[in-house]
Amino acid sequence: MTISKQELVDGIRFAGQRAAAALDHVQEFDYQLGHEWTTADAFRHVAQTAGGLSSFWPALENTERLSQVGIDAVASSNASNIEKLGEKSRDELRQMILDGAEVSAAFAETLDEDDLATVVTLGGYEMPKGELAAQIWIHHQIAHSYEASARWPIL
Repeated sequence: MTISKQELVDGIRFAGQRAAAALDHVQEFDYQLGHEWTTADAFRHVAQTAGGLSSFWPALENTERLSQVGIDAVASSNASNIEKLGEKSRDELRQMILDGAEVSAAFAETLDEDDLATVVTLGGYEMPKGELAAQIWIHHQIAHSYEASARWPIL
């Protein structure tokens, strides 16, 4: 089953709204997560990536080259981008998330259904382009927002 264009568009907008809601409700913004990021860092990362679908999409035309980008390079880029957003307020991050999700959703509206269904190989994945976009602009956004805001156990 491949995600349809409308499902991708709706999902990106939904993910942005859920990330913004998680940001709104988290109490400890500088809470240390189970790795080097804090809650604030995770939301900075979500804000930084939310609007990036149009920049990422052309790279799917050469997934061999994209697959050569190692995890260290991705981590370094993430760290740099998080640092650049270090002075942003919660409200600014929230707006970046919502605006970015809208930009990515609007771009997704321009995509061709057949192109979304084109299977690509990227790293350990072999999946349709649309599913790969969903992994990053829906699941990834929600996963980081959940990670940043969940405080277990909830009693």
